Amino acid sequence: MGNLESDSKFLKKAMIVNVVGTILKVCGPLLTFVMARIFGAAEFGIFISAQTLLLTIAHSATLGLDKGLYWYLPQNKLQARKDYDGIMESFWISAAIALFCTAVIFVGSFTPYISKELPWYALSLLFYVGSYVFSTASEGNRRPQNAVFVNSFLTVSIAPAVSIALHFLDIPHALPLGLLVGQAVGFFVHFVLVRRQFPEMPFRPGKTVPGALLKYSLPLGFGEFVSAFLTRSSLWMVMLFLGPEKAGAYGIMVTISNALQTIRVGFTPILTPVVAGMDKGRLHTDLKPVYSYCVFMVTFIQLLIGFFIVLFPDLILGIAGKDFIVQPETLGFLLLVHLVAGFGGMSIVVLNGMGKSLYSLIIDIVSLAVALVSGYFLIPAFGLVGAALSMLTYNIVAIVCNNIYLFKLDLQPYSLRLLPQALWIVGLIAFYIVLNMGIFTLVFWQKAVVYVIVLGLLGLYWKIAKKKLDDDRKQAGGAK
Repeated sequence: MGNLESDSKFLKKAMIVNVVGTILKVCGPLLTFVMARIFGAAEFGIFISAQTLLLTIAHSATLGLDKGLYWYLPQNKLQARKDYDGIMESFWISAAIALFCTAVIFVGSFTPYISKELPWYALSLLFYVGSYVFSTASEGNRRPQNAVFVNSFLTVSIAPAVSIALHFLDIPHALPLGLLVGQAVGFFVHFVLVRRQFPEMPFRPGKTVPGALLKYSLPLGFGEFVSAFLTRSSLWMVMLFLGPEKAGAYGIMVTISNALQTIRVGFTPILTPVVAGMDKGRLHTDLKPVYSYCVFMVTFIQLLIGFFIVLFPDLILGIAGKDFIVQPETLGFLLLVHLVAGFGGMSIVVLNGMGKSLYSLIIDIVSLAVALVSGYFLIPAFGLVGAALSMLTYNIVAIVCNNIYLFKLDLQPYSLRLLPQALWIVGLIAFYIVLNMGIFTLVFWQKAVVYVIVLGLLGLYWKIAKKKLDDDRKQAGGAK
């Protein structure tokens, strides 16, 4: 079996896993809403705040080594190292940092500066860190289904269920203890799954983190801070310039449009190890069919969701309440952001797969600067639409820079087969503009009919385009 054929089969399987994972991310947290009703807004608010803090600390504690395993594990085969090299080394240093942070929180709880409840939440920190390392190890070893099942469903179902049970048993600290149980179960399941993949992997490796892995991972670790600030910058500036009510409306629209982003982000642990497993020769022969297939899948799924959002924006926003229907056209611009990012934004995944993590950090910093400058001028002038335009601006800047860099490396990852996909995106945006210009108005049943017709056309397009992409991959594999 050729390498390209193996990659193609993995991508097809991983695509199904990604779709299932997206569904689980919607269904899995349903118990969380029940938990919110039981514990009340105040206590649940503390839970969310503490959990967000834990996530930030846990990501920092890994030093980016969890994301680094996406790239490093496929490189083990190319460099003739042990298949499991880097996994336990990453876990032990991340665990040591997590335990140190936990100790600091416990000591700080005896001062007026840290809540007495926070140490109970901090007990989960070690298991968060361990889950990050072992889940990305599975993904780097082409087992994305492990992370999808455990992270998207198991832990987010067990934690609220345990908290609710403890609440009715009148056991104190029900929320942090439920979180602890959920994360502990997730950690041990991840560890067992990784041990099954690497049965010869020693529990204590007897050496430190490999230098190549650390050098690659540290920029990713710093990038986590920049990226987190970048994704929240437009919302914070809306709060600053327009006030909390507009920020709430914008936050709802961002949450809805992020359904498209989830599709693209879900392909990161799929595409990264595939690219990392390619040598220089394969990058020039196999990258284009692999990358084009991923772009096709991402944007096709986004189009299915995007047409629904364009046709029924008021209906979707109305779920949150009439107060959140503010400048609903903003939703269309956010939709454009994610469609553009879905088509060209995975270029950064290719570069990370090639080991260009320092470049990734630099482009994140540049994007943040563009976001702050554009938001400063656009948000006061155009309101929520300005915030969406700011997001579109820094995404386009990053995509252009990434693709110029790829072309300089003599890599052209886009197949001409993707041209109809680009036309579909243009068509969706044009359709959105026409609907919002007031030229004609569609009632609900007419919108439903239009959406059914669009689904039929997309289904026909899928059948034709996918066959051509599959033929291209077969030709590329047979040409070697």
